[in-house]
Amino acid sequence: MKRKHTIFGIVAAVVVVAAIFGSMHLHNTSAKQPTSAAATATNHVVVKDYMFMPATIRIKTGTTVTWANSDSVNHTITADTPNADAPSSMDIAHGKSYSFTFKKAGTYTYHCFPHPYMHGTVEVTNS
Repeated sequence: MKRKHTIFGIVAAVVVVAAIFGSMHLHNTSAKQPTSAAATATNHVVVKDYMFMPATIRIKTGTTVTWANSDSVNHTITADTPNADAPSSMDIAHGKSYSFTFKKAGTYTYHCFPHPYMHGTVEVTNS
């Protein structure tokens, strides 16, 4: 009987430890997600921690947006719908940047080609 209690105790301890580490992982993962889809009025996006910050920006037509890579790995700015009016960069190394001028109003969604879970949006207005 004592052996059953020991095995049960070990299993229970493993479950508790797994639950604690699992919740810590979930907390850390969710902390990396954007907290709001609200657009920010800026023309500068920082690429850091495998995210575009801010994830959504709002600009006027004719504005140049600059993405600066603060991560230790290369990233790209790749339009979800490629065309001449949307951004499309080669690899952006750590400490480097990429700029693109938006000439037409619209909503431009983009991602990082090597890390497709990274998403961003540029909302371009005429006024």
